[in-house]
Amino acid sequence: MDSLTLGFSAAMIMGLAFGAGPCNITCLPYLGPVFLGQEKNNMRTSWKTIIPFSLGRLTGYTLLGTIAGSFGLAATTWIEEGIAAQVLGVATILAGLYLLFGTLKKKSCASHHASHQNQVTPVNFVKPDNDINKSDKSTLYLTGSLFTMGTGMALNPCIPLVTILTVAATMATPVDGARLGVAFGLGAVVVPTLFFGFAVAYFSQQIKVHLSQWGKTLERISGFMLIFLGGFTALGWIQP
Repeated sequence: MDSLTLGFSAAMIMGLAFGAGPCNITCLPYLGPVFLGQEKNNMRTSWKTIIPFSLGRLTGYTLLGTIAGSFGLAATTWIEEGIAAQVLGVATILAGLYLLFGTLKKKSCASHHASHQNQVTPVNFVKPDNDINKSDKSTLYLTGSLFTMGTGMALNPCIPLVTILTVAATMATPVDGARLGVAFGLGAVVVPTLFFGFAVAYFSQQIKVHLSQWGKTLERISGFMLIFLGGFTALGWIQP
């Protein structure tokens, strides 16, 4: 039987159709609390959340396509039934821990500096290196968690992606499989990037403005939501 074939454009259109519908619903419980739980996350800074997550998804789709082209569809099925839920679950828990403890630590530091604001201190125009390192590590921690969340989300194949992987398996070459994975991933992340970058970021910003007196509580709730969601996902009680 001749191998099935699928062009780059067709794979991208399939990804675009998936990204415009079910993908947004699937990603919302995982990304929504991240937007609500970050004090300074708004439409202008939403790319710091969206880009790592989208790159993680694109990496996951490419990885699945490559594996399907190299070892067949059975290998991707093993990934889906094996480590996919655990990867997504653990990454979600880590993001929740960041929101729960990272933001509290920042507020504690802010209160500490505010208490010394009226004291006479030498003028220092350079930010201490240890503060810079802490900020960089904190940002890197959340970025890595979001990237891994996106990868874990992609490793749970949907019906359109299964079609892509089936075609990649029949082509039996890792390059063609990776090409189809990239095409599907590029299409799949376009609409969610716009949706979360504008709509979700805007509404979460409005919620935080109108509930500003509950800001700390909102951040804690968001952190706990991600921790519980990640735990349930890792245990297989929730299927993304």
